Amino acid sequence: MLGSDALGWAMYIDGSRSWFVHGGAHGGRTAGGIARGACVGVLLDLARGTLRFTVDDRPQGDIAFTGLRGAFYPAVSLNRGVAITLQPGLPPPPDLLMAQLAIE
Repeated sequence: MLGSDALGWAMYIDGSRSWFVHGGAHGGRTAGGIARGACVGVLLDLARGTLRFTVDDRPQGDIAFTGLRGAFYPAVSLNRGVAITLQPGLPPPPDLLMAQLAIE
């Protein structure tokens, strides 16, 4: 299961909520899930060492993970009967990008 060990960081999401998992620990439970046709974004900022997730260009909770360093490899895990389309390289949502710049 993604996020179940020290080398995995994951967001699990269903139709009504999401939560983050790392090292087998669950946290950051957030109301609001996903619907057919939604776009899930993953923003890994290696300069700041942060990882956050978006759904339809809106942050899905706070910054999910901090203190990240090293090499990372993307992975997706799906339940049976689920289909996705991967679109790598999409630009970050403008509002989220402006919020990140304001933190500096």
